[in-house]
Formats: sequence, structure tokens, C-alpha cells
Amino acid sequence: MTFAEGLKRYVDSRRGKVSAIKRLEEAVIPLHEKLGYLRIDQINQRAWDRFAETRFKKKGGKLTNELVSPGTLRREFNVLRASLRRAWKDGFLMRPPEIEVPRDSAPRDRYLTKTEARKLLDACETPHVRTFMAIAIYTGARKGSILALTWDRVHWQTGLIDFQEPGRILTAKKRAVVPMTRALRAEMEEAFKLSAGDYVIHWHGKPIPTGLRWSFKKACERAGLTWRPTPHHLKHSVASWLAMDGVPIDQAADWLATDPVTLRRVYRKFGPSYLRTIADAFEL
Repeated sequence: MTFAEGLKRYVDSRRGKVSAIKRLEEAVIPLHEKLGYLRIDQINQRAWDRFAETRFKKKGGKLTNELVSPGTLRREFNVLRASLRRAWKDGFLMRPPEIEVPRDSAPRDRYLTKTEARKLLDACETPHVRTFMAIAIYTGARKGSILALTWDRVHWQTGLIDFQEPGRILTAKKRAVVPMTRALRAEMEEAFKLSAGDYVIHWHGKPIPTGLRWSFKKACERAGLTWRPTPHHLKHSVASWLAMDGVPIDQAADWLATDPVTLRRVYRKFGPSYLRTIADAFEL
């Protein structure tokens, strides 16, 4: 069996079991292009190292001289490893190879200040972009959760927004039930007056499953930000604000639908009292 066949078998085995199948298919493309011709028993440390050393970014359909980020490379490694394990479980390999896991990305340190977040919200010129930005800034929900949100899961009486989609397969990326702040409720009520369908974020009544990239970029430019955040930076920023405000880890984890271990590892450094008692008592 070629590795290309092994990749296809793995992707097919995940259909209907993972929600982000498109993301999985995208991660398979470079693996298929560079390693697909090999037999599955030829995928080893040397083959992976050769792949990693020549995994350059593409721009305008052409290769650049810049290597992909550690996060991208690690995601592709996870697909490679899972494909080989699938082949092993199905009896096509004696055992999966032992390949060293590539280093991961360092945790993000850059986040929006609350002043920058207000500027970004005020820079939104179209209602659907402003509503998206308001939900992201006030809840810290992921982009996919917000774009999939429907009005029947906005509970006006209890003041809760339920990001959990009925029938959606549960994955590691959990979705929360979050109370609306006063400011967010005002934004949601205004958006509801302009609604033209089931989806909270829509364009002429139709959902926007993957869009907003261009609109988000333009809003950042109009806000006069000195750097270019991504939609994920909004979630990262909310997590940072909660840490700086001294919100307990368990409460922040429930609000953000994020593993407490991750919050403790990445965001505790933003806590105002973190390590302060050590510093205050440290004397020579």
C-alpha cells in the first residue's frame, strides 16, 4: 500500500466523525504531494525530516523560501501519525514507526487590549461584521461557533447564548453556554431587528460558513491597529483579560469552553498575583 492510499483510508475513516473534515483534507495535501508515492512501510524518521526541511509556505500558488509555522507542521505530523496508526490497526503495518514529534508553537503573547477591541468594534461598517465582532469580543467564542449560531439558541429570557449545535459531533473543541453581558445584549437586540433568517451572522439571509476574512482584515485597517490580529486572537484576548481580571481558572474554562489545563499553562502568567508573593518575599 502506498502512503497516498493510507492517507485516503484515514480521511475516509474520519468522515462523519469529525466536524472539521475540510481542515483534515487540507492537512493531507502536502503529505500526499511529497510522501504519497512511498510505501507506508517507507515512512520513517528520515522521510519525515526530509519533508519538514522542505515544507515551505505557498503564496499565490507558488512556493516561497519561508518554512511553514511549527503549528502547521505539527498538525500535518499528527495526520501522518494517525494515518500510519490506522494502517497498523487495519493490518497493513507490523507496527507504526517511531517518529519524533516536531516542536510546537510557543503560546501567543500578543493580544488585543480592551481599548483596541473597542476600536475594532467601532470600525465595523456592516451589521453582520459588527455582530460577529461583538459576540467574539464579549464571549471569546471560536469563529466557527459564532458563524453557526442560530437565533433559536439565543435565549432572551435567561440571557444565555448556547453555542452547542444540536446533532453536532462532540470534539475536543467544546462549545459553551455563555451569559450575555449588557453591552452584548444590546448588540444582539439590534442585530435581531435586522435579521433575515435563522442565522445570527448572515448575508442577505444566508449563512456565512467560512467567510469574513476580508471583512475582518478591513475592520482591523480602519481601526488603525499597529498589528494584524486574526479572529482567533479575539478568543486569546478574552482569555488574557479574564486572567488579568483574576477570574478563577474553572470559571474561565467554562466561559471559554477550554480545558483548564490549557488555561493554566498559557494564561496564568497574565494574572496580576501570579508569582507576586514570591517576589515580595524575595530578599538577599
